[in-house]
Amino acid sequence: MSALTCTLVADGSSDRVLIPLLEMLLDEHCPGPYRSPHFVDLPAGLPLIERIKAALDLYPCDLLFVHRDAEKASLAFRVDEIRNALTDAGSVPTSIAIVPVRMTESWLLVDAPAIRTAAGNPSGKVALDLPSLARIESLPDPKQVLFDALRTASELPPGRLRKFNPEEKRHRVTDLMNSLDRLRRLPSFQHLEHQIQQHFTA
Repeated sequence: MSALTCTLVADGSSDRVLIPLLEMLLDEHCPGPYRSPHFVDLPAGLPLIERIKAALDLYPCDLLFVHRDAEKASLAFRVDEIRNALTDAGSVPTSIAIVPVRMTESWLLVDAPAIRTAAGNPSGKVALDLPSLARIESLPDPKQVLFDALRTASELPPGRLRKFNPEEKRHRVTDLMNSLDRLRRLPSFQHLEHQIQQHFTA
């Protein structure tokens, strides 16, 4: 059996954090071997349909993931946007929409131990003031909440904290997650997993 090939059309360079989450989902639901998704980050100003076409030119695949943050729109609106772009793109492989609400960083807020380890202080005990799961998808700026949590988790003194780069540390959080249990309580992640399950059970 040949390995399933996958491509991820990103919304920005920081969306590399989605790759470990997709691998965990594929580990669970893909019945055969697969290759880690190719990550395609194209200029943000490029229309979604053009990004989809360019990604498939670069990395033809069996399964295409298309990511768009919900931002101020609803999950349904962004899913429709992706579906319309896929229809207009013409002949495309099976495609799955990834729409975190409001942005990818919201999904990283579910795992305090991963945040502490990414910040370089896995044994830290300071309170991170992370939002409850019920509040995560209503946060106006989950990126700022995540960056604040990473700074707090580092427990660095002020002088060293000024040199601390939460944007860089963000990329380690999903690498350090070892369970999807809490993510599965977020509706936007449930939507992603449901699409993957449907693909492999159809």
